[in-house]
Amino acid sequence: MNELLLFMLGIAGVFSVPCSGALLFLGNLIDRYPTEYEEKRTRSLSSPIESTRISVIVFWVLFLFGTWAVLQEDRLLLIVGITTIFAICLFMFTAIAFSFAVLCALRRKHEAVLTLEREVAIETARVRLETISGVKVPSPVVPVAQPVRRIPSSAIETLLRQY
Repeated sequence: MNELLLFMLGIAGVFSVPCSGALLFLGNLIDRYPTEYEEKRTRSLSSPIESTRISVIVFWVLFLFGTWAVLQEDRLLLIVGITTIFAICLFMFTAIAFSFAVLCALRRKHEAVLTLEREVAIETARVRLETISGVKVPSPVVPVAQPVRRIPSSAIETLLRQY
Protein backbone atom coordinates (compact mmCIF):
# COMPACT_ATOMS: atom_id res chain seq x y z
CA MET A 1 0.00 0.00 0.00
CA ASN A 2 2.76 2.46 0.91
CA GLU A 3 4.64 1.78 -2.33
CA LEU A 4 1.55 2.62 -4.38
CA LEU A 5 1.04 5.88 -2.48
CA LEU A 6 4.69 6.85 -2.93
CA PHE A 7 4.46 6.06 -6.64
CA MET A 8 1.34 8.22 -6.98
CA LEU A 9 3.04 11.03 -5.03
CA GLY A 10 6.00 10.85 -7.40
CA ILE A 11 3.74 11.03 -10.45
CA ALA A 12 1.80 13.95 -8.96
CA GLY A 13 5.08 15.75 -8.23
CA VAL A 14 6.46 15.10 -11.71
CA PHE A 15 3.31 16.51 -13.34
CA SER A 16 3.13 19.43 -10.91
CA VAL A 17 6.56 20.83 -11.79
CA PRO A 18 5.76 21.57 -15.48
CA CYS A 19 2.25 22.71 -14.53
CA SER A 20 3.76 25.21 -12.08
CA GLY A 21 6.13 26.45 -14.76
CA ALA A 22 3.29 26.76 -17.27
CA LEU A 23 1.16 28.66 -14.78
CA LEU A 24 4.00 31.09 -14.01
CA PHE A 25 4.62 31.56 -17.74
CA LEU A 26 0.93 32.24 -18.41
CA GLY A 27 0.80 34.70 -15.51
CA ASN A 28 3.80 36.52 -16.96
CA LEU A 29 2.18 36.63 -20.42
CA ILE A 30 -1.07 37.98 -19.01
CA ASP A 31 0.81 40.60 -16.98
CA ARG A 32 2.80 41.80 -19.99
CA TYR A 33 -0.03 41.69 -22.51
CA PRO A 34 -0.30 44.97 -24.43
CA THR A 35 -2.65 47.46 -22.83
CA GLU A 36 -2.57 50.53 -25.08
CA TYR A 37 -5.87 52.05 -24.04
CA GLU A 38 -5.82 51.15 -20.37
CA GLU A 39 -4.55 53.19 -17.52
CA LYS A 40 -1.11 52.46 -16.13
CA ARG A 41 -1.21 49.18 -14.25
CA THR A 42 -0.16 49.08 -10.66
CA ARG A 43 2.22 46.29 -9.81
CA SER A 44 1.01 44.93 -6.49
CA LEU A 45 0.07 41.60 -4.99
CA SER A 46 -3.09 41.63 -7.09
CA SER A 47 -1.24 41.87 -10.41
CA PRO A 48 -1.33 38.65 -12.46
CA ILE A 49 2.31 37.65 -12.06
CA GLU A 50 2.42 38.26 -8.31
CA SER A 51 -0.86 36.46 -7.61
CA THR A 52 0.33 33.57 -9.78
CA ARG A 53 3.59 33.35 -7.83
CA ILE A 54 1.68 33.36 -4.54
CA SER A 55 -0.66 30.61 -5.76
CA VAL A 56 2.28 28.45 -6.90
CA ILE A 57 4.01 28.92 -3.53
CA VAL A 58 0.79 28.00 -1.69
CA PHE A 59 0.44 24.98 -4.00
CA TRP A 60 3.89 23.66 -3.15
CA VAL A 61 3.46 24.31 0.59
CA LEU A 62 0.20 22.33 0.53
CA PHE A 63 1.83 19.64 -1.62
CA LEU A 64 4.60 19.20 0.93
CA PHE A 65 2.03 19.13 3.75
CA GLY A 66 0.01 16.51 1.86
CA THR A 67 3.14 14.45 1.25
CA TRP A 68 4.01 14.61 4.94
CA ALA A 69 0.46 13.60 5.89
CA VAL A 70 0.48 10.64 3.49
CA LEU A 71 3.74 9.36 4.98
CA GLN A 72 2.30 9.28 8.51
CA GLU A 73 0.90 6.07 10.00
CA ASP A 74 -2.37 7.61 11.18
CA ARG A 75 -5.33 6.77 8.95
CA LEU A 76 -6.92 10.21 9.38
CA LEU A 77 -3.71 11.96 8.31
CA LEU A 78 -3.43 9.60 5.35
CA ILE A 79 -6.93 10.58 4.20
CA VAL A 80 -6.19 14.28 4.80
CA GLY A 81 -2.97 14.02 2.79
CA ILE A 82 -4.56 12.24 -0.16
CA THR A 83 -7.45 14.71 -0.19
CA THR A 84 -5.10 17.69 0.00
CA ILE A 85 -2.93 16.49 -2.87
CA PHE A 86 -5.95 15.65 -5.02
CA ALA A 87 -7.55 19.05 -4.30
CA ILE A 88 -4.45 21.10 -5.06
CA CYS A 89 -3.81 19.17 -8.29
CA LEU A 90 -7.36 20.03 -9.37
CA PHE A 91 -6.65 23.63 -8.34
CA MET A 92 -3.55 23.66 -10.54
CA PHE A 93 -5.41 22.37 -13.60
CA THR A 94 -8.25 24.84 -13.00
CA ALA A 95 -5.78 27.72 -12.67
CA ILE A 96 -4.11 26.78 -15.95
CA ALA A 97 -7.48 26.56 -17.74
CA PHE A 98 -8.53 29.92 -16.28
CA SER A 99 -5.23 31.51 -17.34
CA PHE A 100 -5.73 30.27 -20.91
CA ALA A 101 -9.26 31.70 -20.89
CA VAL A 102 -8.03 35.09 -19.64
CA LEU A 103 -5.26 35.15 -22.24
CA CYS A 104 -7.75 34.33 -25.03
CA ALA A 105 -10.12 37.05 -23.81
CA LEU A 106 -7.28 39.59 -23.78
CA ARG A 107 -6.27 38.52 -27.28
CA ARG A 108 -9.85 38.87 -28.58
CA LYS A 109 -10.14 42.33 -26.98
CA HIS A 110 -6.84 43.41 -28.53
CA GLU A 111 -7.92 42.14 -31.97
CA ALA A 112 -11.23 44.01 -31.66
CA VAL A 113 -9.38 47.24 -30.84
CA LEU A 114 -7.07 46.74 -33.82
CA THR A 115 -10.04 46.10 -36.11
CA LEU A 116 -11.76 49.24 -34.85
CA GLU A 117 -8.56 51.27 -35.36
CA ARG A 118 -8.26 49.94 -38.90
CA GLU A 119 -11.88 50.87 -39.71
CA VAL A 120 -11.43 54.36 -38.23
CA ALA A 121 -8.24 54.84 -40.25
CA ILE A 122 -10.00 53.82 -43.49
CA GLU A 123 -12.95 56.10 -42.79
CA THR A 124 -10.63 59.01 -41.92
CA ALA A 125 -8.66 58.48 -45.13
CA ARG A 126 -11.91 58.35 -47.12
CA VAL A 127 -13.22 61.60 -45.62
CA ARG A 128 -9.87 63.34 -46.13
CA LEU A 129 -9.75 62.17 -49.76
CA GLU A 130 -13.27 63.52 -50.29
CA THR A 131 -12.38 66.92 -48.85
CA ILE A 132 -9.15 67.20 -50.84
CA SER A 133 -10.37 65.94 -54.20
CA GLY A 134 -14.03 66.88 -53.96
CA VAL A 135 -15.01 63.46 -55.33
CA LYS A 136 -17.47 61.27 -53.45
CA VAL A 137 -15.62 58.12 -52.37
CA PRO A 138 -17.87 55.18 -51.53
CA SER A 139 -17.38 53.68 -48.10
CA PRO A 140 -16.33 50.04 -48.12
CA VAL A 141 -19.39 48.25 -46.86
CA VAL A 142 -18.83 45.01 -45.02
CA PRO A 143 -21.79 42.68 -45.54
CA VAL A 144 -23.49 41.55 -42.38
CA ALA A 145 -22.89 37.86 -41.89
CA GLN A 146 -26.10 35.89 -41.69
CA PRO A 147 -26.08 32.95 -39.27
CA VAL A 148 -26.00 29.62 -40.99
CA ARG A 149 -29.01 27.46 -40.27
CA ARG A 150 -27.89 24.22 -38.74
CA ILE A 151 -29.44 21.07 -40.10
CA PRO A 152 -30.56 18.70 -37.34
CA SER A 153 -28.08 15.89 -36.94
CA SER A 154 -30.36 13.41 -35.29
CA ALA A 155 -33.94 12.26 -35.27
CA ILE A 156 -34.30 13.41 -31.64
CA GLU A 157 -33.49 17.01 -32.56
CA THR A 158 -36.03 16.83 -35.37
CA LEU A 159 -38.71 15.55 -33.01
CA LEU A 160 -37.87 18.20 -30.40
CA ARG A 161 -38.20 20.98 -32.96
CA GLN A 162 -41.63 19.72 -33.99
CA TYR A 163 -43.06 20.09 -30.49
